[in-house]
Amino acid sequence: MRRVLDIVLVVVILVAVGFGAYRLGRLVDHTSHQAALASEGVNTSSSTGTTTVNNANPSNGPSRRTIETVIIAVAGAAGVMLIVQIGGSLFRTRKREKWHA
Repeated sequence: MRRVLDIVLVVVILVAVGFGAYRLGRLVDHTSHQAALASEGVNTSSSTGTTTVNNANPSNGPSRRTIETVIIAVAGAAGVMLIVQIGGSLFRTRKREKWHA
């Protein structure tokens, strides 16, 4: 029962880290897209007469950067958990069990 609870907690932590990284990545993508649209109007000169408008919709799905951020965050969290687990098992002293009749 203890191992099942540990596995559930690890999965919950990894999902939470992944979701947090996803939301943060989406927010950064959205803010970057909004800043690009705002600066596009500032940098356009009226002498050319033609401007190109980027109609890329940021809500079509996560960008490559967001996916990479989620993968790195989940792998990092799993790596930290693994290092803590290995370190704890190396430094844990084992007590001998005494059999009582």
